[in-house]
Amino acid sequence: MSQYFKDLTKTGVLSLIKVLVSACLMLLVSNVFALNEARLLNLSKSGQTILFNLGIHDGVREGDYAVIVKEIRDLDSRDLRIVPVAKARNIKINPDSSVWIVYKAYDAELLVKGQQFLLLTETEMLRGRRDPRLGRITVVGPRNKRKETVINVMTDDRDRLGKLKDKYDTSEITHEQTPLYNDEGDLIDLEDWEEIKGQKYRTALYKSPNQRDYRRQLRLATFEKLVTGYLRKVNDPEFSYDRFYDEQMKDEFNGTFRKNSNFETEYKTFLREQSARATEEAKLYRKILEKGDVWSEDFSDEELRQNLTNVSVLQEKDRRDYVISKPNKNNVSFDYGFYLNDSQTKSDTYRRGSRQSFEFAYELIPFVKHKQLEYFTLFASGRVSYNAFQNKGQNGDVDEKSAAIGARWYPLYAPYMVEVPVVFLGIQARRGSAQVTMPTDKSRGNYTLTSVGGLQAGLRYNFRSGVGLRIATSVETLQLERYQFSRYGSKLPDRTNLVEARTGIALIYSF
Repeated sequence: MSQYFKDLTKTGVLSLIKVLVSACLMLLVSNVFALNEARLLNLSKSGQTILFNLGIHDGVREGDYAVIVKEIRDLDSRDLRIVPVAKARNIKINPDSSVWIVYKAYDAELLVKGQQFLLLTETEMLRGRRDPRLGRITVVGPRNKRKETVINVMTDDRDRLGKLKDKYDTSEITHEQTPLYNDEGDLIDLEDWEEIKGQKYRTALYKSPNQRDYRRQLRLATFEKLVTGYLRKVNDPEFSYDRFYDEQMKDEFNGTFRKNSNFETEYKTFLREQSARATEEAKLYRKILEKGDVWSEDFSDEELRQNLTNVSVLQEKDRRDYVISKPNKNNVSFDYGFYLNDSQTKSDTYRRGSRQSFEFAYELIPFVKHKQLEYFTLFASGRVSYNAFQNKGQNGDVDEKSAAIGARWYPLYAPYMVEVPVVFLGIQARRGSAQVTMPTDKSRGNYTLTSVGGLQAGLRYNFRSGVGLRIATSVETLQLERYQFSRYGSKLPDRTNLVEARTGIALIYSF
């Protein structure tokens, strides 16, 4: 008896382990099924046969129909974002790959080996939907009343008792006539009575499609409607995933109901009117682009005056939308600078005339589209400069090579704004080396260069092409400390400070 209970306990534990493992596998598989992004592994020379890295474990089924789409722009852009590439059907399925036949190509040039696509499959799009239940009705009636009989069946016999309905007018419809079906629909077969030798026989006049075939066609039509609706929604300029998910968010106190009400509010009415106005403006803008200079030939003087005002507003809105939707967070620049102050003494006959600098810099906007942090940037630069200073009544040349890091703050406009004057303030630190030459006694020395707390102020202007200009003034104190010299008894100082006030003009490229 004890052995019996031991075996029973062992069997129960094993069953429990199997259930837990199965549940974990189901959770993992369900998560895998949610993934529908695919990479094109290979394709035939004709482009009709393609291989994707989606298999059985990714939820693909043998014989699946799919619409292959591709994201051509970021989902945050106000433009066409996702386009259909082709329709395909699966012909072979493997655990981690699948072979598809393309039976309709919208843009075959987009099918490039190694690129990412989105497969909208029939199985995934219709998951959770049952196949429609269809009935079949055979209509048999006299030949002279064939049309009337079929109409009565198709309209659920709603006019059978209304023989005098043509003699009365309908004043008000309080409720629409709703046909009652046991199934989602009925397939109708039409037959007629034919008399042969005094006997009547049913003769087929029309036969509806097979229920299985019709159900399959209806399922594919539903699938294509869902794909079309998805593409139309995601390519709507007003569509945003953030707003879409926010509208579906459940109430935090009651998880059954949505946080946002389905009832119409003044704010929703305002948004709908704004969207309709934007659509009309887009049509006007498109008309201008299509017709060119003759776009206003159908307008009166008053209408033309009003539309010219609308066009200028549209252009300004388009400029703002363009800048906001496509900010460039990376900037490289080449700067030519000259010094405003001169630290040389007039008592020395030698004076360095050409004092200039050349600087290459990279600037990054770390937090693009953040309401506060996008006004701050980080930058790093490398500089070669030629300056001069005086020590004990004698002038010396300073040839410098250094690198700097720093940060800038743009108080008025974000740094990526185009066609507006963008003002900035900055702070920087510098580290490098310098060679100092005293022409009077031909002595040379090498110095370490350090600068902490350099200040900047300037103005930049960005064009839509990505090119920009920048004018900046900086003030910093360079601390020079000698670590090598050419000979003893020279006029070179052991350490010194050099104050620089510099103005630079830079050419910027943003990407």
